[in-house]
Amino acid sequence: MKHIFFFTILTLVLNGANAQREPLSSGGGEYVIETTEDKCLSDIDRAAIQRRLEISRMKLEAEGKLNFSGDREEVQFIWPVRNAAELNWNSSYGISAHVDQDPSADVLDYECSFKTYGGHFGTDIFTWPYPWYLVDNDLVEVVAGFEGVIIEKDDGFEDDHCECIGSWNAVYVQHADGSVAWYGHMKKGSLTTKAIGETVNQGEYLGIVASSGCSTGPHLHLEVYDADVQLVDPYEGTCNSLNADTWWLDQKPHWDPTINTILTHDALPEHGCPSYNENPHFQDYFFHGDIFYTVAYFHDAIPGTYTNYRILTPDGGVWIEWSIINDTYYNASWTYWTWIFTIDSPVGEWTFEATCEGDVLTHHFYCGVYAGVEEEKTNQLTIFPNPTNQNLVQIGGLTQPVNAISIFDLTGKIVSQTTIEAGILDVSNLAKGIYFVQVQAENELIKLVIN
Repeated sequence: MKHIFFFTILTLVLNGANAQREPLSSGGGEYVIETTEDKCLSDIDRAAIQRRLEISRMKLEAEGKLNFSGDREEVQFIWPVRNAAELNWNSSYGISAHVDQDPSADVLDYECSFKTYGGHFGTDIFTWPYPWYLVDNDLVEVVAGFEGVIIEKDDGFEDDHCECIGSWNAVYVQHADGSVAWYGHMKKGSLTTKAIGETVNQGEYLGIVASSGCSTGPHLHLEVYDADVQLVDPYEGTCNSLNADTWWLDQKPHWDPTINTILTHDALPEHGCPSYNENPHFQDYFFHGDIFYTVAYFHDAIPGTYTNYRILTPDGGVWIEWSIINDTYYNASWTYWTWIFTIDSPVGEWTFEATCEGDVLTHHFYCGVYAGVEEEKTNQLTIFPNPTNQNLVQIGGLTQPVNAISIFDLTGKIVSQTTIEAGILDVSNLAKGIYFVQVQAENELIKLVIN
């Protein structure tokens, strides 16, 4: 997907006693989803799909695999994308385009707004942030909005497109009232193993969101037709001239301000298309002297969207607190702040927290803790004397035999691995500085200062 970034100055208010602490830098802005004049499907491709679906429908009817109730009221969609079990983000999507209600005139969505583009026939649900990371790791799934019968499938097409190329991977599901939902642009080889003619339940897995066919980046294109093969906009709204009522079980607001996730990074994240142009720079482990980035990712930010942020120290104290008031409309956006861990920053698990529209998100990261080793909070072990200028120090509080001692410098590099006798540790080979001693038998990390 091609992206342009617009940076904006947001209103930032530092709160409380920590107002003197300021970020080294900050920025962010809109993550722009580019559209294509080919509308996800060309008129020729759409007509060809409709012919195939009609042939498949007649065949399945003859085989007794399609049953019709004729009851439109039965069909109400749940949301067609979800996080995979491994993804713990609050949200992973945004909406870049609804159905264009009047292709012959001004661009218009169901709420008489601009959230569409000329001649668009579906609802585009894009993944955010880091759509290619999500694709590569199968982290956002397409599910059936309503139960029905698979009447056609397309698979085997490349799924890493940043422009309009070739054909898409898709599943087409017919419901009991004769309506049909198209789920397009999915990942090659990810589609459900169920065959044409088999039934899928509401919420059942159909595939992985990706960027196959005429697509400028990973998204699901949901296109719906009624039993008379007339286009449907599943959203009820003032300017929806296609159908009178909603097709959603629980219709989401036109603008729905949401924090998708908050993360920490060791460099400014890079957004781009395809996968090799995207580099999130994810990092949760830092040491004294390191610069770290706290970043918040939104969909549907609107003027007046208020978000409160806090960074908490390992003991739960507030290291810094600030607020942001958004000043414009963004389908997707991100905001970052850079900070530094100074030599007196506490060692242990820190928390980045954001509160917006009733959602409270937390993300844990670490200072002075070697990757994969969390500091125990029992505080049973001690080093004496500490700070020290002696060659030997005493480790107190041991409750079991010590198999090994690892000593890390501030970069996380192991500078010594040794054993001890009677709790005595030899540090004569270490220069002046700050170190972290990992007592593996106790799974505890202790800060040691040699002066």
